[in-house]
Amino acid sequence: MQGIILQIQDKVMKRLLLGFLLSISMPVMAMGKAPTEVEKSAGQLGVVACEGVVQALNRNQLSGQINETQLIEVLQTLNASQKLPAYFIMKQHAREHGWRPGRYFSDIPSLKGKSLGGDHFGNYERRLPKGSWKEADLDYRGKKRNAKRLVFSADGQQRYVTVDHYETFHRVPLCQ
Repeated sequence: MQGIILQIQDKVMKRLLLGFLLSISMPVMAMGKAPTEVEKSAGQLGVVACEGVVQALNRNQLSGQINETQLIEVLQTLNASQKLPAYFIMKQHAREHGWRPGRYFSDIPSLKGKSLGGDHFGNYERRLPKGSWKEADLDYRGKKRNAKRLVFSADGQQRYVTVDHYETFHRVPLCQ
C-alpha cells in the first residue's frame, strides 16, 4: 500500500513540476524565441529604464547606428500617452503641407523639424508577430529619409527597431 502511495505522490510531483516549468516558459514560447542578450542585460524580471535598454540595444545589436536620445524620448512618450512625440506627422498631414515622396521636409517651412510617424505598417512579409503595427522614422534630419524605423504595436507595448529598411527587426524590451 505504501508503495502505491509513493508512486501516486511521485506522479503528482512530476505533474506539478511540469506544470510549473510550462508556466514559467510560456511567455518565452509565446514570443517564439528565447530572450535576446539585450533582454537579458535589461533585466526582464522588472521594467527598467529606457536609457539602459536603448544603450544595450544600440551597442549589442545595432552597432551604434541609432540616436539613443531620440529613441529614449520616443519610447518614454509612447509609454506615457500611447502616442508619438508631437514632432511626428502622418503622411497624409505632411501631404497637406506640400510634401510628396522624395521632397525634403527641410524645404517646406511648416514641416521643418518634423518626422514621419504614426502611419500603418503592413507587415506584409510577416517578419513581426501578427497584429496591428505603426511606424516612425528614426534619426531623420530633414533631407533624404534613411532606413531606420521604429515599428510598434497599436497599444505601444511591442516595439522593434530596423536599421535596414525592414529587412531585420530588433525587439526593444519594455522600459520606462
